[in-house]
Amino acid sequence: MAGSIMVRYAKKTYKQMVKERSGSHAQMKNLNHSVDIDPDSISYMTFDNMKDAGKFATRQQELGYHIIEVRDDYRRT
Repeated sequence: MAGSIMVRYAKKTYKQMVKERSGSHAQMKNLNHSVDIDPDSISYMTFDNMKDAGKFATRQQELGYHIIEVRDDYRRT
């Protein structure tokens, strides 16, 4: 079960980063639910437990990455 939790993440495009930074309160009402990412930058990391995966995902979000998914391969759906 080593490394069963996978975090997939990708860099946001420059256009997406500018869009997020320039939002005023009036513009925040028009929420954009799609995120533009650079398809060549998709990466993943594996972890042994969900706590470490969550910490990593939070850190990556703070650095400007988009978290695509956090998935446990051994969890039954």
